[in-house]
Amino acid sequence: MSPLWKHAEGEPVGAPAVRQWLTVAILGAALVTACSNLAGDSDTPIQIEIRTPAGPPIPPPIEIGDTIQLLATAFNQSGDTVPATFRWLTPDTAFIAVDSLTGRITGKKIVTSARIQVRSGSLLSDLVPFAVVPAADSLEIVGSDSFRVALADTASSPLIAQLDTLNPDGPVGNRALLFQLGTVFGVAGDTVTLNGGVASRTVLTGANGQPVTSVYVRPLPSLPRPDSVLVRVDAFRPSGAAIPGSGQQFIVRFD
Repeated sequence: MSPLWKHAEGEPVGAPAVRQWLTVAILGAALVTACSNLAGDSDTPIQIEIRTPAGPPIPPPIEIGDTIQLLATAFNQSGDTVPATFRWLTPDTAFIAVDSLTGRITGKKIVTSARIQVRSGSLLSDLVPFAVVPAADSLEIVGSDSFRVALADTASSPLIAQLDTLNPDGPVGNRALLFQLGTVFGVAGDTVTLNGGVASRTVLTGANGQPVTSVYVRPLPSLPRPDSVLVRVDAFRPSGAAIPGSGQQFIVRFD
């Protein structure tokens, strides 16, 4: 997990909520200096860091009905972590639910910005916005799940899968699809790759719910061609839960 946000005691609550980690790190010394009146009290928190599950985009969207875990860490003037009790809250209860004790947040209604903040004593973080988006309800293979690569061809046709939602009914864009090479039949060793020379690729979906970047299988030149290879496709919710339909496989056969 990567750190996303920090807030220093004495900093206006209206300050920008989402910051780059490097910017926060550079400003850290100034923020500590501004709180020099706390010198000698090593257990007093002056900054709160909020963490969220890793992966783009940051902060991640929250799907309706899905739950993600937020974490908070308190720092003293020296930048060391200190014990603290946190309480989580939101002013946007129509769109998002938050467990005040655990920091687990659940999407309720589609909105571009549902705000979350955390408190430790009198130290209150900025309001951090999260988009609440439709739940991706299914992952489906579009068209054929079986391809044949002729001897003269250098790659298969694109492997296409699509994410859809039932509420509202339609495709789901800006979500990640994971394609992974599976079992290779007929030869030993690595004789095929996905385009880009990799064994797995993560691509985003477009407005039609399908990959914006083509994914296909390539036999490696100057090596024996396999009889066939399996390629698995998966998609996951921001919480990490697999979307129904994950684990389906394409089969690519080679002449």
